[in-house]
Amino acid sequence: MGTKVTLPPNASTPPHTHAGAFLAVYVLTGSVLNKMNDSPMTIQKAGDSFYEAPGCRHRISDNASKTEEATMFVTMVMDTEKMEAIMEKDGVAGLVVIDEEYRQEVMAQMMKLQGEHGGGV
Repeated sequence: MGTKVTLPPNASTPPHTHAGAFLAVYVLTGSVLNKMNDSPMTIQKAGDSFYEAPGCRHRISDNASKTEEATMFVTMVMDTEKMEAIMEKDGVAGLVVIDEEYRQEVMAQMMKLQGEHGGGV
């Protein structure tokens, strides 16, 4: 499956994996800060490409610019039956698996804010 991904200025994605898929990524415009597993962070610019092996933990995926969007073309390779089952159950969102520790941290922060604001968050 191939798709164009656009990161607005100063945008980022939470730490995630891709349901066991292999990804090949080509940066079309802008620059992206990229950190996978325990590797050092890199900057990928327009014309650069990188890949994510199955099970790779994508820790940082940020637009490096505060004023310009970054776009990438992403090719995801996965067993067809597995991809169809995920898409049927969860749609495209099921192909991005947010790290549980990140999810728990966000939930704890939301609960704290709700307590501070009487449940109005």
